[in-house]
Amino acid sequence: MENIPNLVVKRKEEEMLKNLRGWVLVYGRRKTGKTFMLRKIFPHSNYFVVTRSGDIAVLDGNGFSYTSIPEAIKRIGRLLKEKRIVILDEFQRLPDRYWDMIAVNHPNGKLIASGSSLGILKKVFDKNSPLLGLFSPFKVDLISYSDAIVSLSKVCSSLKDALLWSLIVRDPWVIPMISLDRSVVSEIRNKIYYFLASASGLVGEVFEDEERALTRVYDIVIRLIGGSTWVPAEISGILTTNGLISGGLPTVTGLLERLSKMGILEKIRLWKTKGSRSYFKHRSPLLSVIYYLDQKLNISESPRVKIDENIILSVLGREFQFSLGEMLAQYIGGVRSYAILQNGKGDIDIVILDSKGKTPIIGYEVKIGEINENEAKKAVDLIHSYGIPRAGLISASEKPPKVPGSHEELGPEELVSIARKLSV
Repeated sequence: MENIPNLVVKRKEEEMLKNLRGWVLVYGRRKTGKTFMLRKIFPHSNYFVVTRSGDIAVLDGNGFSYTSIPEAIKRIGRLLKEKRIVILDEFQRLPDRYWDMIAVNHPNGKLIASGSSLGILKKVFDKNSPLLGLFSPFKVDLISYSDAIVSLSKVCSSLKDALLWSLIVRDPWVIPMISLDRSVVSEIRNKIYYFLASASGLVGEVFEDEERALTRVYDIVIRLIGGSTWVPAEISGILTTNGLISGGLPTVTGLLERLSKMGILEKIRLWKTKGSRSYFKHRSPLLSVIYYLDQKLNISESPRVKIDENIILSVLGREFQFSLGEMLAQYIGGVRSYAILQNGKGDIDIVILDSKGKTPIIGYEVKIGEINENEAKKAVDLIHSYGIPRAGLISASEKPPKVPGSHEELGPEELVSIARKLSV
């Protein structure tokens, strides 16, 4: 199969965004595909972007030209009066002293402001903002796992490859860098340095528009989470010992919550896990993999280090589990959770709770490889032993065997079928 650098994943957000009426504020972490999606679904829009240097770039048939902010806002006003569609990208860079000049054009035309800063959302919807009430907010997250699976299942040589590649492709910025005719493991191993460099830049860009003074602390937290140090008290101990924070655990809890709101981390509910209610991890499966490898093998400082494929497969398996949990919770209509069991008994990979997040509906054992009959029996017995009424088995390689007590066996065909139903 040929490399497909121009792969375009069809996203369910496209129709939702296209059908929103009035002015829209599109926001989310950098490099989640906001600009690409906006220009795809509004191909005849007028595109403006606020540059770092303080002027505005305007895209027309001859490419980009540059103009001052006041002149660009006048031009935007004329276009809106003509009932045109205008995209104003990197909106968080526009000084708020110009917001009144924007507001006077409402409700003419369709203005789509796009920004990558969490702060911009708060500022626009602040009670004193001249833009309050003028925009509908629309968050753009990573590509959903189900959307990625549907697109990749059409181009990958096997459904297993599609399921694994879909984890990586959830970050759209990586698509031009990858070769889908190679295995996910070999591509990560061969291109880890490129991915690390891009990830560092990505995270750095986020904080340029946020709290610059905390950038180093945020970076350390991100790396600790990447290395599987996820308990807030442990993170607090490390940061406090090194003199990086004061305030202890409450400070760290605030940092983790803020990183989660930014879309860098995510908080997964823990079920029947002693001492913790939430499991913090990287929202992006790709960032989770590469930061884990860097923390464990010090890749950024040791460019010739050899990476064992089994380590990559291990962390990919964990990301497969969490992305599947998200997809299945949506499919079932419940809440995704995860159980870390006491006394070294392992974990339950996915626990779907009811819509109130209280009562377990079903628990799943998840593997990238095959699940043999003995493994299946042990997993099902463990799930039921914790009072979960239904047990399921999932494999990316082939449909697991049916064993007593198992209520659902999902192989690659079944997982792709679920993804298609969610992406309709």
